[in-house]
Amino acid sequence: MGRRRHQARLRSQALAYRAAALLAIGAAVITGALIALSTAPRPRLDSTALRFPVSPRLIASVDDAGRLEPLGMVIPPDASQAPSWPPALLNPEARLRWGWDLSLGRPGSREVLFTFDDGPNPGTTDRLLPMLARANIHAAFFVCGWRLESSEQPLRNRARQILRDIVAAGHVVGNHTVHHYQLPTLTPERVRYEIEHNADLIQEVIGERPHLFRPPYGAYSEDVRRHLVSKGNELWMWSIDPHDYLLVNNAESVAQRVITNLGNHAGGTVLLHDTHPWSVAAMAKIIRWLDRENSDREQSGRAPYVVLDPARYLEGARARLPQIQAADALANSSSRGRSRDAGADTGPAVEPTTGVVGEGPVDAGVATAAMDAGDGR
Repeated sequence: MGRRRHQARLRSQALAYRAAALLAIGAAVITGALIALSTAPRPRLDSTALRFPVSPRLIASVDDAGRLEPLGMVIPPDASQAPSWPPALLNPEARLRWGWDLSLGRPGSREVLFTFDDGPNPGTTDRLLPMLARANIHAAFFVCGWRLESSEQPLRNRARQILRDIVAAGHVVGNHTVHHYQLPTLTPERVRYEIEHNADLIQEVIGERPHLFRPPYGAYSEDVRRHLVSKGNELWMWSIDPHDYLLVNNAESVAQRVITNLGNHAGGTVLLHDTHPWSVAAMAKIIRWLDRENSDREQSGRAPYVVLDPARYLEGARARLPQIQAADALANSSSRGRSRDAGADTGPAVEPTTGVVGEGPVDAGVATAAMDAGDGR
């Protein structure tokens, strides 16, 4: 009798072990499926596929009957996996108009990219970096090389260390030439020197050459364009320029101009200068506004602003390429039609890249006046 009870106990234990094993296997399968689903790329509501894993969040309101009514979906960046850097070129022919248009980013997305020009500058850039770190913002810094090879050793050493700090903090470094000259006024040889020597200096400090290029003052020429194409660089402009170099010691006005234009353009590429103390102070005000504004937007069911790193922002800007290409095709078609009407066929329209241009399509007049006055952008 005791022997039968012992055998029954053993059979029960064996069944319990098998059941536990099956439960463990089932849990593992379910967990793996959930992980795969959570990291799979999902489409935005505008059907533009994202190329990086995201975790969407539904925004809804409650109607009079107490039912949830979906208003839209917010797809924030996924910090765990970023697109590869450098990305495939958006603008392989380095066309100036494309550079301006692409800086607008994904249409209507309220996605924001912060960019800073002319540094690294001891005393201002090193004050900006902790501020960006606390807000989890990763920006693009367009660097001027004269600071990295200054004859004043303390300035040179400090600027180089700050540049290494920029990279260590997860920001992207772009090329803004050595001396910040208006490139269309230079010989082709000097244009190459300003761009390539600056790239050499940056590579010497951080170990890699910059992928992004921004011409000082937005001044462009065919020599610059050909050189960027030959080097496979991405021309990156801006869509929001508060002209902070004119607003000396007026952080409030700088911040308000950025905030107003973020609303007007539903996001975009912001241009600031990390060499001005008032611009650094303005950045603190902009970050506080974004925090308050996004809180209000989420409470009222509106899509918030999303500050992206350069890799994700450029990846999102690919959604703008079809409309840019369609506009180009329409412009070329109209140009050929006008040529036929005039009795001549001049071929495709040529982009007017030669000569000094203004600082963007909206504020070109202000920028041109500033250039004439010799500002230090």
